[in-house]
Amino acid sequence: MQKSKTRSIINYLNTTVLAVIMLFVIVALITTSYFSFKFSSTNLTNLFKSVNSTEFYVDMMHSENHLFPKSEGRDSSLSNIFLHLTTNIRFDDIRTLLGRELPALTYFHTEIAVAEEGTTLANLPFESIPSQDMLENPLKVDEEKAKQEENSQTQPPPSEEHKNPVTEPNNKTVFIYNSHNLEAYRPLLENTTNNENVVSSDERANVVGVSSKLTNLLQQEGLGIEFSKANINQILLDKKWNYYSAYKASKEVVEDAVSKNNSLKYLIDIHRDAAGKQITTASINGKNYAKLYLVVGKGNTNYEKNLAFSIRLHDELKKNYPGISRGVFLKGYDEGDGVYNQNFSDRAILLEVGGVDNTNDEITRSIEAFAEIFSKLYWEENNATQQ
Repeated sequence: MQKSKTRSIINYLNTTVLAVIMLFVIVALITTSYFSFKFSSTNLTNLFKSVNSTEFYVDMMHSENHLFPKSEGRDSSLSNIFLHLTTNIRFDDIRTLLGRELPALTYFHTEIAVAEEGTTLANLPFESIPSQDMLENPLKVDEEKAKQEENSQTQPPPSEEHKNPVTEPNNKTVFIYNSHNLEAYRPLLENTTNNENVVSSDERANVVGVSSKLTNLLQQEGLGIEFSKANINQILLDKKWNYYSAYKASKEVVEDAVSKNNSLKYLIDIHRDAAGKQITTASINGKNYAKLYLVVGKGNTNYEKNLAFSIRLHDELKKNYPGISRGVFLKGYDEGDGVYNQNFSDRAILLEVGGVDNTNDEITRSIEAFAEIFSKLYWEENNATQQ
């Protein structure tokens, strides 16, 4: 009689606990689906990718019958899955516990899809946020430094007979642009001593100049390029949008371009990292290169294909220029924009070229290497000659 009563109490408690858990799950599903969560296959895959279905099934059987062997993998728990679903907290990842309470920790939420040697959670790429005053008054190039660099370049330009003839294909399939068009490199700029978040509108020192170099190199390889010099920073100023709206502004630029030319399949958004030179520089065959890395947004509908393409680029870069690539990084809505205009194509990439302290020579070597690898993959995918 006593055992029966005890069993009834236990069953009642189990039912109550389960009911409370289900209530939280239902509320979470309703609120997240209403405000932000989209029940696409990508999002569900991301949510449950850490769950090994076999181990989970074995552990569920073990919880009901302890004679059934427990899985040898890490503990899988239905309550842990519900907790992650309802609160986005995982006890095996401290970043989920403190990320919202310690804003600086959100820098470390970036997920590493593919890491080159030396890339860890301690030196993850990060984005600097310029002040409003700097965006309104970007730094200028130090003309004396620029002249010294020009005079120090000992490598002569290629002779006309060795240049590849540039024939502009009628069919343009590659779109190059800069969401953060003022991101600049320190070596050629003036008044950078107390400025960590250096920005400039001068193409000799910013990422627009890098995009221009890449455009010319890819055209040499026979690719049809559409290069946009849209001044995203000016759009932000004109519309009184903050810096975080840069991708909102560049989305309009990309959307306009692809609507006018549906052949634009390869989208390249070029940035530079805010990390120091020690992290963003590689020595290859006795020469310094600005390290490259790729960012894939987890919130876009082409996530899997864009990730696969970025990994292919990384692998080819690593094989031909060991150490030049820092890897492939994933960012969701909690770590950044989450989409990065990669919903417009399944061959859209965000390319970070070096860091704030890299020189023009280092950047040029790296962009030449990237152009070589990108054009190789491009022609592997597009065997027919462009017309």
